[in-house]
Amino acid sequence: MTVEDILEFCGYKTASDLLIDHMSAEELKYMFEDLVNGPDDAKDFVQEEVERIASEYFEWVDWQKLQDDADEAAYQRYRDGD
Repeated sequence: MTVEDILEFCGYKTASDLLIDHMSAEELKYMFEDLVNGPDDAKDFVQEEVERIASEYFEWVDWQKLQDDADEAAYQRYRDGD
């Protein structure tokens, strides 16, 4: 699921609006530092924060990730002979 899909689910148009509404000034400061110090990781970091806020405040669930994790666990059990 894309960040845009998650934002739409939460009723937001931009990630910045969602983050500003649900993070303290100190959290935003640390996030800004992380983004500036690791620009190559910025997209993943923003997605993680959007997903965290969406699940915490809006009861959003990444059903695809849950299914993928279950499939991986079933495959591991199969490989292990269980």
